[in-house]
Amino acid sequence: MAEKWKERIRHAVLALLLSVGLSMALAGSLDETLISPRMLYVIAAAVVVFELASLHRISAWAGVFAAAAGLIFWIFAGNGAQILSDAGIAVSLRMKGIHTAVPLAAEQLSILIAAGMTVLCCFSALRKATCIPACMLCTAVLMVVWLTDSMELLAWLLPALAAVLTLLLSYRHEDTPVFRVLPWAAGLVALAFLLSGITPRENPIRDKADEIRQSVLDRLFFTEARDVFSLYSVGFSPQGADQLGGKPNPSDTPVMQVSTPRTVYLRGTVYNRYNGHGWQNTTGGRRYLWQSRRTISIRSELFDETLPPASVQNSLSETATVSVRMLTDSASTLFVPQRVRELNPGGETVPYFSNSSEIFITRNLQAGDTWEVSAPLYTSLDPGIGTLTEICATLGDSRWESIRNIYTELPAHLEQPVRDIAAEVTAFAETPYEKAIALQNYLRRNFRYTLDVGEHPENIDFVTSFLLETKEGYCTYFASAMTVLCRMAGLPARYVEGYLAEPNENGEALVTGMNAHAWTEVYFSGFGWLTFDATPGGHSSGSGNNSGKQSTPPPAPTPEPTENHTPEPSENPISSPKEPEPSETPHDLGATPEPEENPSEQPSDEPEQPEEPEKSPDQNRRIDSSFPWWLLLAAALLILCGLRLLMISPAFLEKRAKTEERKFDLWTDEVISLLRAEKLERRNGETVMAFAHRVDKTALFTESVTPAAECLCLMRYSRSHPLESDTGLMRDTAMLLRGEISKGARLRHLIRRFFAIGKRTAKKQQKR
Repeated sequence: MAEKWKERIRHAVLALLLSVGLSMALAGSLDETLISPRMLYVIAAAVVVFELASLHRISAWAGVFAAAAGLIFWIFAGNGAQILSDAGIAVSLRMKGIHTAVPLAAEQLSILIAAGMTVLCCFSALRKATCIPACMLCTAVLMVVWLTDSMELLAWLLPALAAVLTLLLSYRHEDTPVFRVLPWAAGLVALAFLLSGITPRENPIRDKADEIRQSVLDRLFFTEARDVFSLYSVGFSPQGADQLGGKPNPSDTPVMQVSTPRTVYLRGTVYNRYNGHGWQNTTGGRRYLWQSRRTISIRSELFDETLPPASVQNSLSETATVSVRMLTDSASTLFVPQRVRELNPGGETVPYFSNSSEIFITRNLQAGDTWEVSAPLYTSLDPGIGTLTEICATLGDSRWESIRNIYTELPAHLEQPVRDIAAEVTAFAETPYEKAIALQNYLRRNFRYTLDVGEHPENIDFVTSFLLETKEGYCTYFASAMTVLCRMAGLPARYVEGYLAEPNENGEALVTGMNAHAWTEVYFSGFGWLTFDATPGGHSSGSGNNSGKQSTPPPAPTPEPTENHTPEPSENPISSPKEPEPSETPHDLGATPEPEENPSEQPSDEPEQPEEPEKSPDQNRRIDSSFPWWLLLAAALLILCGLRLLMISPAFLEKRAKTEERKFDLWTDEVISLLRAEKLERRNGETVMAFAHRVDKTALFTESVTPAAECLCLMRYSRSHPLESDTGLMRDTAMLLRGEISKGARLRHLIRRFFAIGKRTAKKQQKR
């Protein structure tokens, strides 16, 4: 009885250490408010109940049935189902980046984590369970802490690590009392943690581990709010992110260097809903990993990869390669053509795309970032493009109805005179393409381009005012009017903001803030989206002059925009303030699958951004730079190596062997491997007995190996089957050799066992 109580105390101490360390670390990784004294009370109570129930087999089974009955009653008769539901929702929202839900269910979550983890730890600390379950639990919690960037919680893991090390050592040395091993294990773990104070700040191993963690987060758990490009962020639409109009103040600061064979419209943000004041993105709420094979069909539809059909493609459908190199910081948006076929991001950037066909990465762009795309560069004035759209219209399009429903929507307040303009301009057009071209030409020929505009009244529709009253403006005016008029004519259209890159004779374009631009994309059945630029002096003139561009002379009737340009304000860089500060702005609607999370995410991002912009895409790094990453990785590596050696050791495999022959073979292999590590191997033609006599003559071992050789010969050269005594003889011989071989041989033996080297050689030695 005393021995049983001693075993229960041993188990209780290890289970308690495991439970406290893992429960606190796991709870803290979800939210620091979960860590509370009540968790310790729950852990202690659960351990005591488990130990009392384990004193006798009857009490153990009674405890199992009582626990199961109580759990069922709590779930179905009490409020357990509601508590579990609330806890699950809170954890799910936390994994999506919403931190406000967990504190609301803090009490229930902390109790559930403590109780559940304690039960797992109690079973993991059983002697028969070995140290593998405890190692797996510890590794899992460590991964959660690592992935949630909660490395300041690693101190809570120290008790659990000490318990795991104790389990490992006590399993390897069963005769050594646990309470003699535990102080040494705790001391080693504490020493490793205390050495963090002398760790150099620049640690390449820690940085590499951090890089791997971030790569995993980017590819699997990227749900954070992001900054979205808009013309408002570069000086256009100065009246606000949700109000078009006003005198712009763009900067001539270089933004990117673009290599392209022809003029290319580099899309940044795509908008679908017009509200009278500006444009909103209500279709871009979901995000997909660009490289994911599961989303290939979605990507194919969004970027018109199968349009036009291969049967009608011509020279216009040939792809061109466009390379972009950022010269300054910007939002997370990648500027690319509309029909991306291949995307090769530079460096370690991880691209995503939204269901509004925007492409972005998991952090803000930085100077030096590069990417390359392959795409056909269709524009509305390409020779033969109208004929191609007419042919495609006869082939059918399964997406046509859904596209038309979304991209012909207009607010009810638009006046009839605006609708009359759309009807009058397109009256003589026979095809959808001719209607779109007629509207584009109407705007280019009858409206004046200028940057010198006044503020737009908030109570007047923006497009109506432009078409019926002011009749002058810059790219956002023309693109908005073109998109609205197309929709009135029954053409699905959307408003796009980005940059216009016009290359020189060498195929290079230096894009500045003056090249920021807005245009329209119109969808044609069977063909897909096509770029239309209604701004006077656009690509059709041959000069490619866009809003605010001053390097080429604008065509008449376009006034010289440079006289309205004021480049001094450098406060309008592309990487200007966190754009979607007001989460209700149109740009914010496409930023994240959970728009409501922006307010909680935004403030935490700003303070950290200047400190480590090159490391953290979410700009919210909480890792203590003094933490000994190399020690943590070394400890994890040692644990894994120990597990590997344990799982392939003959003592471990013997317990799982089903036959006595298998057990005998395991220890025979071990004897041969140990002798080989001491550089004692059978020579060609040498018998087993002659080899055994030669080993004995070396006097390296206190006992003779000849009895083991005689037993092996009997088993190999007769029809005898090994008995338990034969296996015991081989086991004793192996233990003897293991204790008396040299240190170098012992190291060679462990290395060979770890990599399973020499196993095949050992079997050949037996067959000789």
